Amino acid sequence: MQSVATLNQQMIMDHGERRHALNERVQRVLNRVLGCWQHELGRPFTYSGRTYRSCVKCGMSRDFDAASWTTHGHSYRLNTVDFGYGRVRTTSG
Repeated sequence: MQSVATLNQQMIMDHGERRHALNERVQRVLNRVLGCWQHELGRPFTYSGRTYRSCVKCGMSRDFDAASWTTHGHSYRLNTVDFGYGRVRTTSG
């Protein structure tokens, strides 16, 4: 009985690893297709230990290596951050 439980646990772990690998591949393909193609990047910023540059047209970001002064990796959206200023309201009219 112990060996059946061990085999089931191993199968569950293998399935999870395969699903994770597939999700990463799909995410890379979608990022390639839907990511930023403009690459008009602003100056580098460092926040929470991560250095990045953002596209001035669409706002997507790419990682930046300050040591070699190169931009690398795929475009991605940054999560919005609340700096404690509250929401800014705009009025139309």
